[in-house]
Amino acid sequence: MESLNSFLPLIWFGILALFLFMYVMLDGFDLGVGILSLTSSSEERRGILMTSLSNVWDANAT
Repeated sequence: MESLNSFLPLIWFGILALFLFMYVMLDGFDLGVGILSLTSSSEERRGILMTSLSNVWDANAT
């Protein structure tokens, strides 16, 4: 029973890590553009990024 108590948190951590990894991989383009927009240097570049996202975002939302 004691080994189960030390092993169970590792299992839950693995499951949560898998879910987080799957979320990032499946969200892909949307999440990447969002992160890039935070680091863009100009408002024009941020607008280009958001415009490129609009078609994909509308398709994902419907």
